[in-house]
Amino acid sequence: MDRPLPVIDDINRDCWEGARNNRLVIYRCGECRYWIHPPLEACPQCQSERVAGEEVSGKGAVYSWSVMYSKGNPGFDHKLPYATVIVELPEQEHLFTIGNIDCDPKDIEIGMPLEVTFEKINDEVTLPQWRPATGAAR
Repeated sequence: MDRPLPVIDDINRDCWEGARNNRLVIYRCGECRYWIHPPLEACPQCQSERVAGEEVSGKGAVYSWSVMYSKGNPGFDHKLPYATVIVELPEQEHLFTIGNIDCDPKDIEIGMPLEVTFEKINDEVTLPQWRPATGAAR
């Protein structure tokens, strides 16, 4: 079975177009400058509808993770074991995104510095993923 893919719509289009161009894009309020992820039509802080995607640094740190050892996740069985990480971005406290991490699951630690990488699935979908940051002091 093929891997499940995101549904691209008017609300999240900026994020997926950014990823296709190897840029990590997160929505941000044009009024109060609050970062919003996942994308929403209005800012949860000030309710402004003036929200749009902006590129972020592509850096982050492991907030938490889960390792998959069992088959049954469509499109991922051949990758076992693999880890999915919750990444806290430095642009704002408690600004999180998720993705897979390209390293041995035994090496993952809370606070581990990460950098974004991109996995092209097809001409329409490129997924932001994560790897240990090169040259980062821990």
